[in-house]
Amino acid sequence: MAKNYYETLGIGKDANADEIKSAYRKLAKMYHPDINKTEEAASKFKEINEAYECLSDPQKKANYDQFGSADGPQGFSSNGGGFSGFGGFEDIFNMFSGFGSTTNTRQDGEDIVVRINLSFKEACNGGSKTININRYEKCDDCKGTGAKNGKDYSVCSACGGTGQVKQVQNTLFGQMVNMGPCKVCGGTGKIIKEKCSSCSGKGYIRRSRNITVTIPAGVADGQILTLRNEGNASFQGGQNGNLSIIMSVAKHELLNRKDFDLYITIPVPFTTCLLGGEIKVPTVNEIISLKIPELTQTGTVFKIKGKGVKYLKKQGYGDLFVTVTTEFPKTLDKNFKDVLQEISDKNSDNNYAKYRDYLLKLTKLQ
Repeated sequence: MAKNYYETLGIGKDANADEIKSAYRKLAKMYHPDINKTEEAASKFKEINEAYECLSDPQKKANYDQFGSADGPQGFSSNGGGFSGFGGFEDIFNMFSGFGSTTNTRQDGEDIVVRINLSFKEACNGGSKTININRYEKCDDCKGTGAKNGKDYSVCSACGGTGQVKQVQNTLFGQMVNMGPCKVCGGTGKIIKEKCSSCSGKGYIRRSRNITVTIPAGVADGQILTLRNEGNASFQGGQNGNLSIIMSVAKHELLNRKDFDLYITIPVPFTTCLLGGEIKVPTVNEIISLKIPELTQTGTVFKIKGKGVKYLKKQGYGDLFVTVTTEFPKTLDKNFKDVLQEISDKNSDNNYAKYRDYLLKLTKLQ
């Protein structure tokens, strides 16, 4: 069964070029190997790239819509008495006209994907970071035209400056009319008289740039910040690509984060759990005191409101959950043992509810 490329990208058959590209970018970021390292994601990433390669090419898309394959009909079956051995529509075109599928000459620039390292505190509080990227930019001297001073060129008479011309092909299936890149101007729509010396007539230059990025408070590991039009310049008259920044957040030495709440488990001396007292607890930006009531049981969870991570792009903070576990000393001297024995002798089993219930159940088994 033929693959449904529209279903793969989650779009309808009436989707235009911008909608196809937008859907692809969204899915590519979701399943990119730098972000999602599972085998399932790798397979999905391959599928969406295959779908986009077909649907972003006008000729391949037309073939796919009509014949269910980017290559068009795969020749005739030998059982049907027709031709066999053709590799597809593109091969038939090559035999009769010398060229195959065509592409739209106006393409947007490529996206740039980078990682940025943040400390746990930086991710929670937000702030500014400066990153360095290398990208293609329009040449300032020729304003992207490739011509000296940006003016030493003329409009291509063959395509009228559009960069595209009609291409008529006679095939086994009738006459086909496609729009293809103008061979005279190479699809640029311009005839350069004298090349720009700064970019050698390319119209673009690769530059190193420092870009200051504002990190919103509350970002999490793996989240992506997209800066529109900060990617590579288009080589063919389209918009700049985007700059996608993947957040790589370091772990905290003591705190664990889940969404916007923080969690910590603290071992507390049994005497503090027994008699009560205070313990020190870390938060994102400070160390606070937490009161432990007397007779606190191991595993007790204390909730400290508003001491978690700031909600991303909205007001308020998550909470901090502190789990207390009782810790006993590794050694006991004779005096300490005597004191504890005296306490034990004065306390009956009825003071220990869980142990008392256990003994009652044990008695019923006898």
